[in-house]
Amino acid sequence: MASESDDRVSRKRYEREQRARAEAEKLLEEKSRELFLANKQLSEYSTTLEDAVLDRTAKLRDALEKAEAASTMRSRFVATMSHEIRTPLGGLLGMIDLLATDETDASKLELLKYAKTSGEALNRIVNDVLDFSKMDAGLFVFEEESVDIRALVESVIVLARTNPKGADRSILAKIETAVPKLFFGDATRIRQIISNFVSNALRYSRDGPIIVRVKATPDPKGVLLRVEVEDFGIGIEPDQLDNLFKDFSQISTSLTAAAQGTGLGLAISKRIVEGCGGEIGVDSTPNAGSTFWFELPAEVLATDQATEEDATPIPFDENKASLDGLSVLLAEDNVINQKLLLTYLKRMNVQADLAENGRIAMEKFAPGKYDLILMDVAMPEVDGLDATRQIRAKWDDSDVPPILILTAHVMDAIQDEAASVGVKTVLSKPIPYEELKTAMEVAVGTADLTNTATSSSETANSAKDDKPTVFKLMSDDTVQQLLGTFSSEDLVDLVKRYAIDSRSIVEKMQSLHETNSHTALSAQAHSLKGSSLLLGFVRTAELTREIELNAHTIDNATMAGIVEEISNFLDEVEAKA
Repeated sequence: MASESDDRVSRKRYEREQRARAEAEKLLEEKSRELFLANKQLSEYSTTLEDAVLDRTAKLRDALEKAEAASTMRSRFVATMSHEIRTPLGGLLGMIDLLATDETDASKLELLKYAKTSGEALNRIVNDVLDFSKMDAGLFVFEEESVDIRALVESVIVLARTNPKGADRSILAKIETAVPKLFFGDATRIRQIISNFVSNALRYSRDGPIIVRVKATPDPKGVLLRVEVEDFGIGIEPDQLDNLFKDFSQISTSLTAAAQGTGLGLAISKRIVEGCGGEIGVDSTPNAGSTFWFELPAEVLATDQATEEDATPIPFDENKASLDGLSVLLAEDNVINQKLLLTYLKRMNVQADLAENGRIAMEKFAPGKYDLILMDVAMPEVDGLDATRQIRAKWDDSDVPPILILTAHVMDAIQDEAASVGVKTVLSKPIPYEELKTAMEVAVGTADLTNTATSSSETANSAKDDKPTVFKLMSDDTVQQLLGTFSSEDLVDLVKRYAIDSRSIVEKMQSLHETNSHTALSAQAHSLKGSSLLLGFVRTAELTREIELNAHTIDNATMAGIVEEISNFLDEVEAKA
């Protein structure tokens, strides 16, 4: 009996242990599964997080690239627009110089002086936009040159009085005797600030005088120059003063709409002054007036030499022109530019040798053969910069004559690239005769730096009423300027060559557009634009400029319309030439 009872107990214990083991195995299996699922979920979360990080990084990188591309595009747009405005400005100023050459009427000379002063000021204002872009990029450079603050203030006042708003206003200059005659500084930037202050005073005041004051106090550097421009206008509310020198900011007043300012002038002025180590500010009382001021530390120049420099300039003597007989290599591919520049060089009594592109220029060059090289930038086969680089690499510096770069673009990139190949002077097309002549004289060391006159005697003979009919298709300013160099017959021949060359370029543009050769299309349009501007065919220049800037996106209908308009215009040119 005992044995049977023991067996029963053992059996129950065994069954109990089996059930416990089964429950433990089940629990272990459940926990293992939970752990497996948790690990799986964690792995999924890790993968998702990694994908999210990669996605976010890619988006940030894409945003950065877009921002950089937008910044680059903005800089290129600003530079291109600056070039497009400066080109006709250069022609305008050149025409004024030609008119002033043979003018003897004092009253007309005074008007021409005002016109040139206005044109030069407008050119500086255009450059404000580039200045602002450079400042944003940290590339702005200040010049160190001798500054005559009295002459500078006078030039600003003369310009202000030509402004319709300044014609009947009293604009006074009060410069203390303690202010040095000459000091080191950036004359262009200082004039820019004063001109901006005076311009704002004219905008925001209707009556009362405008006073330009200049003071000087001792400073460790030499003197602390303080310039003030006071007006008696609307004044500025205290809560608006902080916004004055911010980018694109204008105060809200009854005169703001009429002023039509961009809001950049004071912001640029502030950056200029601070970049020169100075301070800028304003003191203002509402309804009583404002005084804008800036202070700059400046190093004083000795005045003895300055007195000698102020002596009467030596009269111009045509026999002193020492470009006579020089041998010049002209590298230029545009037919119209070739004709113009060769005519200029012939007028200077220079022996010119033409190379139609950079490759030919390199083949023609040899040490001692030329006294000077005029090198265009944009040429087929080998461009001017590369040709210059290869010439300098092949020959010793002593064997290479001075080189002047010619370009239809005035951009920092070209200036920098020219400097990288050892060229300091870059001339912007279209190049006025006197500007080219002076640059050449300086390059070969023959410039008479005291000469302020010109030698042209042909302009007076150009103002004839019986001009060829084709001249009516050209801008009047351009006709007057070109007739200072060409006879009517020669200019008509140049226009005929232009028409032939232009038809060839139009055919190339059509073909390049059909084959989606965008870069080459833009280059051809640029070439035609340059020759059109040179001859004063403004509408054609506008049309080709549209192709140049939009070569990658211009559609078939737009392209066809532009080509048709240019072709019809060339028909008219040929009929009247």
